[in-house]
Amino acid sequence: MKRCDILIIGGGPAGMVSSMSSRAYYPDKKVIVVKSTEENVVPCGIPYVFGNKLDSLEDDFVPCGEMALKSGIELLIDRAVDANYDDKIVTLASNETIKYDKLIIATGSTPKKVPHGDIEGIHYVSKNPKELEATYKDLQSAQNITIVGTGFIGLEVALELYEKGKTISLVGKQLLGKAFDSEFKELIEKIILKDDISHVRSHLKEIKDTGGRVSSILTDNGEEIKCDALIIAVGYAPDTTFAKDTGISLRGDFIYVDEYMRTVKKDVFAAGDCAQKRDFVTKRTTGIMLASTASAEARTAVSALYGIKYSKTFSGTIAIFSTVIGDTCFASAGVTQEMAHKEGLDIEATTVVVDDKHPNKLPNSRKQTIKLICMKRSGVVVGAQIIGGIDVGEMINVIGVAIENRVSIYGLINLQVATHPLLTSSPTSYPIAQAAQMLDIKINQQRG
Repeated sequence: MKRCDILIIGGGPAGMVSSMSSRAYYPDKKVIVVKSTEENVVPCGIPYVFGNKLDSLEDDFVPCGEMALKSGIELLIDRAVDANYDDKIVTLASNETIKYDKLIIATGSTPKKVPHGDIEGIHYVSKNPKELEATYKDLQSAQNITIVGTGFIGLEVALELYEKGKTISLVGKQLLGKAFDSEFKELIEKIILKDDISHVRSHLKEIKDTGGRVSSILTDNGEEIKCDALIIAVGYAPDTTFAKDTGISLRGDFIYVDEYMRTVKKDVFAAGDCAQKRDFVTKRTTGIMLASTASAEARTAVSALYGIKYSKTFSGTIAIFSTVIGDTCFASAGVTQEMAHKEGLDIEATTVVVDDKHPNKLPNSRKQTIKLICMKRSGVVVGAQIIGGIDVGEMINVIGVAIENRVSIYGLINLQVATHPLLTSSPTSYPIAQAAQMLDIKINQQRG
């Protein structure tokens, strides 16, 4: 039997951040990480496997715990299958047993599946290297590819395959519909849709095959789309097999955790995609899974392993996203206006469009559109959506900090930023400050 102070099950973002944070916080503790595959795939880099941005598929693989091994963490390629929480013992598939003092479950998630029987040519955006490699090889010979799912991953995969000369059909109600309000629908479609990328505003109803290989799909509006290959990108489901099999309480599909990431079992924590998610603003349970959220949860769990030293807890995901499609960046954080109205939040919103260079005659200058959402009475920022140039990626992070720290528009009006003609909008019309000021004016006018 092996023994350790801290046992971590899982090798994704939550598992790796948990291991490195454990080493940093508790340098004298023995840490063991159990993960099922020798190679990991960088989650955010998966779509780029299918395009021209990597020299080969292997370029997106991360060596198994390279940094962890250098810091003295023991790494086991195995799978946890059973646990005795009273005696603090975990059993692995190899029949190895490990006695722990503290346990972090970080088993991650797997792609959501749809029923399709034994049909070839149907693929999921998997985080498993072998499955990803099989998908990559199969898509090389496919020309007409249908992608079910119009969120960030679906669109990123679509654009990468398009760059490879493939003809793409996207199936879903609205492009980036969960992250952007419908007022951006036409702008997003104008940027993304091209001669060989079409959008069918519907949902998958049935998959058809010819000779055992997918040949077309039927949508719920009756349209048939012929295809040589089908990619299902409708999100991920938490991998809670180990938790369920060993009696860890679930809430819905997720492992129940409190704001310190503690489960109902003593000295057992959970972090990452397998752990319950709450929306930061609405406090509703949400299925949003992000590496940034997993990393934050892991740090929270590790800091609380040996007693709660900080009043700061993980208060929920702020649902912060960003992506680049072509030369256009799309980013969002917090709630959309439509979501806020659905949840009964008393909010106000405004949209401003500014140039991202000053003056706008400078090379590569373009328009930048930002929508800012705040609570009407307090002015606290609860959401934002931005479309524009490369600086959008860091602008949304500024707003993410504002949301997480409950900064009001009155604080953002006085935002002081480092600006430069070639890098940013003018300091006189910096988009975050300008949107905050417009909200202030709008709210004051309504108050009379």
